[in-house]
Amino acid sequence: MISNLSTPATGSLSSRCARLSDWMIRYLLPIGWLVLLTGLFWSWDRTLYHKLYYALIAAPTMLILVLQPGLLKKLLRNPLILAFIAFGCYTVLSLLWSDTDNKLSSLAKRPLYVLMLFLGVGLLALKSPQRLGKLLLLAGIVAAGSGALSFAYHLHSTAGARLSGYGALFNPLLTAHVYGFFAAFWLATWFSRVDAHSRAVLPAVLLLVLGVVVLSTGSRTPLLALSITLIWLAATYPGRSSLIAGAYAMAMAAALLLLLPDALLLRGLSYRPEIWLGALQIAVEDLWFGHGFDHTLSIPLQTKSLTFNDPHNIELAVLLSGGLTGLLLWVNLYAIALLFAWRNRHDALVMTASALVVYGLGASLTEGRDFISRPKEHWFLIWIPLSLLAATWFARDLPRPQSS
Repeated sequence: MISNLSTPATGSLSSRCARLSDWMIRYLLPIGWLVLLTGLFWSWDRTLYHKLYYALIAAPTMLILVLQPGLLKKLLRNPLILAFIAFGCYTVLSLLWSDTDNKLSSLAKRPLYVLMLFLGVGLLALKSPQRLGKLLLLAGIVAAGSGALSFAYHLHSTAGARLSGYGALFNPLLTAHVYGFFAAFWLATWFSRVDAHSRAVLPAVLLLVLGVVVLSTGSRTPLLALSITLIWLAATYPGRSSLIAGAYAMAMAAALLLLLPDALLLRGLSYRPEIWLGALQIAVEDLWFGHGFDHTLSIPLQTKSLTFNDPHNIELAVLLSGGLTGLLLWVNLYAIALLFAWRNRHDALVMTASALVVYGLGASLTEGRDFISRPKEHWFLIWIPLSLLAATWFARDLPRPQSS
């Protein structure tokens, strides 16, 4: 009798938990996703950007999974999410032999922040898959508008200098990472729409706007990354679109070399080969397991009497921190992502996400150390693209309206 009396109450509680979870997935997580994508343009305080992520994505995702643990089982079937969990756990484990000066409790939370992104976007894909593409499209428009305004103000106030960015953006290279991410998005969107001329105009215009913004930062890293992205898209969209894009790319490269030769060639290789060689020499000292996450790093360049604390290559940063073991887990993450993307290359959203993954991978070849951090510009190179691709893994099998 007691069991019969308790059943309705239990059912009612379960129903309320489900309704609350659905509400957060349908309304709170989409806002958080849009804020994450655009917040660096309008949040003047970087700490505020972090807090917004915690409040709108990390905390709601954790609460949803507590209220409906069955959703966690669905999410953990994703090989990309499982691959990240393996890499994140090893990264935390490497703190045991790191000489970091930061608090271990703070560093141990960072993989959790990234995991909540994977799970949060995955929940959105399970319940409202059509919103993923729409919100990314809206964020791309916001990025182009922000870039145009920033470029106009830059010309008016500091003509001749490199565009450093406004809002929470303050560094030319980091600013280029974010605007380059959205340039890659519009490039992929253009590829998917080029056969429908009227629908391809907007992506082409916004790509041009963001291309000008990226050039004004003076950073060459996004140009390399966008070139690699173009090659990837040409391989996945063979035919007329690839020929057109290739012709435009060659014309643009020739124009840049003619009009802005100093911006592209004057700085040479910016010590990259020497830095990479020095980083490899340090990595060999602890080859199998690395020096630990957030370890102290000093790379001296004897010929120039300079010292760097950044290997200027994300993969080298992973090798230095986690050794060959960590690098293998990192390569596994990208191998799973790109293999999935190639097998599903006829899905427009999958290919858009994969283009962003390839862009970030290309950019990471010449810049970066912070492969796991709080939300920042490097997330646009690594974790936002990978989480979006993981989300398409769920969304591709669900019915969704065709993108407009």
